[in-house]
Amino acid sequence: MSWVLDLVLGVHNWRHGVSSVVTSTKKTTSPLRLGILGAAAISPCAIFDPVSTHPDVVISGIAARSKIKAEAQIKRYKLQHARAYGSYEDLLADPEIEAVYIPLPNGLHAEWTLKALRAGKHVLVEKPVASNAEQVRELKRVSEETGKIVLEAFHWRFHPAAHLVKSLVDSRAYGAVQEVKARMAVPAGTMAKDDIRFQYALAGGSCMDLLYVFSATSYFAAPSLRDAKVDVLSAVPRMNARDGKIDDAMTADYTITSPSANNGKPVRCHVETDLAVPWLWGIIPPLWEGTITVTIELEKATIVFPNFPGPWLSHSITVTDRGTGKVIKSSAYTDGPQWVRRGARWWTTYRYQLEAFVDRVRAVQGGRSLREAEEMEGWPWVGLEESEAVMAIVDQVYEKTGLGARK
Repeated sequence: MSWVLDLVLGVHNWRHGVSSVVTSTKKTTSPLRLGILGAAAISPCAIFDPVSTHPDVVISGIAARSKIKAEAQIKRYKLQHARAYGSYEDLLADPEIEAVYIPLPNGLHAEWTLKALRAGKHVLVEKPVASNAEQVRELKRVSEETGKIVLEAFHWRFHPAAHLVKSLVDSRAYGAVQEVKARMAVPAGTMAKDDIRFQYALAGGSCMDLLYVFSATSYFAAPSLRDAKVDVLSAVPRMNARDGKIDDAMTADYTITSPSANNGKPVRCHVETDLAVPWLWGIIPPLWEGTITVTIELEKATIVFPNFPGPWLSHSITVTDRGTGKVIKSSAYTDGPQWVRRGARWWTTYRYQLEAFVDRVRAVQGGRSLREAEEMEGWPWVGLEESEAVMAIVDQVYEKTGLGARK
């Protein structure tokens, strides 16, 4: 899948002339020094590209279980400031590294985030941040102990398009939220049958890898999950043929009830995840099934936000008035209700995410507490409290199926 993302990113950058931005970007005299644990295929899109246009961060090192692999990635992507490390421990022991990005397999996220925090590093870690909610609580505790930032890479949450939709919902111009539906599906064959996403020991499964649907439903269903109650009504998996503990797909229904919103009434949520949509008659790849959409049903209107994890490519937010049938279409690529005056049309969700991460790290380095940094107005954020709540929903879904939470 990553090669497709690289191709799409390349076309996007070519269209918007990003190469000239990279050339003209001047780094500060003391940029944030970022290390990467693992020579992962997602890194070019998720971190190399955004760092190339951010003036206050450089990639200072890549660690892999094979130093040769780290060196190869540094050479291929011309990371002139980066040094190769033959182990993750060696990179974490380097006092010059101030923060790390962790794109390791799901089941290793919590372990290496904890090690990075205890080594004095701030952490940007791929989703899911951990294998279950209990692990997230441990991350919160150690983050508070060490005073270091941890951000789960829900990159879509940092894009102005998401903020525009959220503002439409929260304005109550169309009444209270009734239901939120989110779907992510990819055709079978997109990933190898032995891909890490299909391995229970590495916390695989469609709910884990397509965690965005749970993030989206919770984000739009309630102002905050801090005081919300979640009840899972049903969860129906389609199991993997090779591993009976892995859900290739999941359909789940649950309610989110927030006493501070919607007059205390529950909001219905429906999610569908599928990592391997079966081919039609076993011979035709179901390309039409590669849909990624969140739909919000309000009292007076329906809001549809397609491609919500990747709105930087293209999106059209539609609001259909339930009474008149009138349709309003809109989009947002910069600024918006949270960033105000920030961003550029070519910024990806990953670029916005990096902006927020560096902002928070610099705030903490400047003397602000973790709580103060997270609550800074005008700077969107996804705190570990939200990460824990989203993971708790996934835990409940797995428990409902009888599979139990990931370990």
